[in-house]
Amino acid sequence: MIGSGIILIVILSVLPFVILYFIIKAAVRNGILEARHIKNTPAEPMDQIAKVPCPSCGKKHDMDYPKCPHCNHMR
Repeated sequence: MIGSGIILIVILSVLPFVILYFIIKAAVRNGILEARHIKNTPAEPMDQIAKVPCPSCGKKHDMDYPKCPHCNHMR
């Protein structure tokens, strides 16, 4: 009888840690999956200058150019 009481105490004292282990394991797995998803998602290029079409020739050039590099049309 005493042996079964000790086994019950051991099981009840270990059970919360086992449950906590599975909760933490699931959270870490979800975090790793989310990080992989973010890593595989292409980022938008932030360092590129916007391009505008030239009203004369229609070719695109950087927005900060005062004139078209293709036909020299001034904006």
